[in-house]
Amino acid sequence: MAVESKQANFQITGMTCAACATRIEKGISRMDGVEKANVNLALEKSSIQYDPSKLSEADFEKKIDALGYGVVKQKAEFDITGMTCAACATASKKALADLTE
Repeated sequence: MAVESKQANFQITGMTCAACATRIEKGISRMDGVEKANVNLALEKSSIQYDPSKLSEADFEKKIDALGYGVVKQKAEFDITGMTCAACATASKKALADLTE
């Protein structure tokens, strides 16, 4: 049975030019298990398609750090009121996910 690939997205700090983005993209692309990597300088974001049986998101954070850049790590917890069903929870989750893209 084939392992389904996953996608990881990171906000990257410290990039100042296109060469920075290219360096990160090439470094990540060379990791065993990475199917596709894209780094966007203007948005300061990366999108990585990978095999989760070989790599984890922590591996990418370490690689980006080793290349001399940083990964934004933010976490927020809050209560959402007014939800009455599973569809409300799904809509809230989708809206929050759209904010990070």
